[in-house]
Amino acid sequence: MKSKKIVALCLLLFMPLLAMAKKEAAKYVVSDVQGRVEMVTAKGKQRLSKGDVVSADATLNVPFNGSISLMAEGGDKQYVINSPGKAKVESFLADKRNTVLTLTKDYVKSVVAQLRKDKSVKARRHSDPATVTREVINKDTLVMDSLVVVKEDSTCTQP
Repeated sequence: MKSKKIVALCLLLFMPLLAMAKKEAAKYVVSDVQGRVEMVTAKGKQRLSKGDVVSADATLNVPFNGSISLMAEGGDKQYVINSPGKAKVESFLADKRNTVLTLTKDYVKSVVAQLRKDKSVKARRHSDPATVTREVINKDTLVMDSLVVVKEDSTCTQP
């Protein structure tokens, strides 16, 4: 009986610590800013730009014509906040007027690393091989279109 009370007491003591750890873990990286979006701190206002890190309990000031895109640092979501106002990040994220995109964790991880200018991740370029592939496909279709059909009487006609 005493052991159950001790376990219950330990759980009650550790629950606030877990809640604080969860709040500290929720960090977002700014991936795009439109307009003059600012983070309000005790020191004043700080204009946000691409690559800045924002915590969930930070206060944002989003102007009427502004918007900000945040990527969850350890998750698979991208949040686009376009509703104007001054509130905490968690309040903006709970607002249904804003957009939530679900992405793969690997994609979010690579974009966050690029935004934070991590040297271990390099952006790949796919346009050159894709262009070559399209050219080959186009040449093949042209060859297919220019084939000559041979009839039984050995006369050649084009389709």
